[in-house]
Amino acid sequence: MIRLFLADIDGCLSEPYRPFDLAGFARLRAWAIRAEEDDRWPRVGICSGRAYAYVEAVSQALGLAGPALFESGGGRFDLPAASIEWNPALTAATERALDRMREFFLREIVASVPAISLDYGKRAQAGIVSPNQGECAGFLPAAHEFVSRLKDETGVDLHPFSTPWSIDVVPAALTKAQALAWVAEQDGLQLSEVAFIGDSDGDVGALEAAGHGFAPANADVSAQAAADTVTSGDLLAGVGEAYLACLVANGVNPVEAVVAAPGVFSSAS
Repeated sequence: MIRLFLADIDGCLSEPYRPFDLAGFARLRAWAIRAEEDDRWPRVGICSGRAYAYVEAVSQALGLAGPALFESGGGRFDLPAASIEWNPALTAATERALDRMREFFLREIVASVPAISLDYGKRAQAGIVSPNQGECAGFLPAAHEFVSRLKDETGVDLHPFSTPWSIDVVPAALTKAQALAWVAEQDGLQLSEVAFIGDSDGDVGALEAAGHGFAPANADVSAQAAADTVTSGDLLAGVGEAYLACLVANGVNPVEAVVAAPGVFSSAS
């Protein structure tokens, strides 16, 4: 049985700087509500590199009672309790190394490239973002070089990951793969009972660790190669396809999914 279904945000639930698919959100919200009433349905949650405030907002839009992991699992938000819990793997030494990474981004990149800004509001990782797809990727080699020097100086192991809009520098102990293990332990689950859908190189570890890993059709090649299933739909349509596959695996007739979300199913398929 798949007990928990976790979705990335960017590249899965939505695209950065683009309007949300509100019909698709309505469908997923209806399914998430049903999952809290019927244990055959996997609970719905989030596992995203986005900062806390953004993940809280998306969780509220979807009405999620399931776990919402932000900053790749650096923290966990609980909507019903309105509470935040920081991952115990986030140490003072790691935070100091991340501060130095932010200083590097500000000094070497943000100061000279007008469209790129620091990804503000993050504590457990450091990053830069740009509305221009592919712009940040040109600085990935420089990020790799700097984190290598940081490891030699501080002993803290940081890993740069990229999306079409960003670079995220994530502590080795705070990746999405570790986040899945953390939330499974907290919620009394086996990793085999957790499904995850992600689209980028930062999702590869979680895709491999999950009981079933999904990648939407728009995912990059590394995520598709790591996934057990690549959906035919992209973005939120792919998320819906993946969730339906979990329902079928749990013995639920997919017709029940249509009944649970009347009026929105066809527009988001």
